[in-house]
Amino acid sequence: MPRKSLQEEIEDFQVEKKKLIPALLVSGVAGLLLPVLPGVALIVLALLLLNPRRGEEIIRKIRHFLNTVF
Repeated sequence: MPRKSLQEEIEDFQVEKKKLIPALLVSGVAGLLLPVLPGVALIVLALLLLNPRRGEEIIRKIRHFLNTVF
């Protein structure tokens, strides 16, 4: 089976991402109510998938915060 080009893989991911975001948001909200699921982490992951460029900035801020605290 021939390997997909990078462009095809990116397009496939864009389609799958739209299916994954609602599932992550619902799981995140459930995680806020149930102590077993990491609710905040799932919600942040969904938001990062919605806007990846903003996500890079958020990750940079989190790393900076963690480096100053620890």
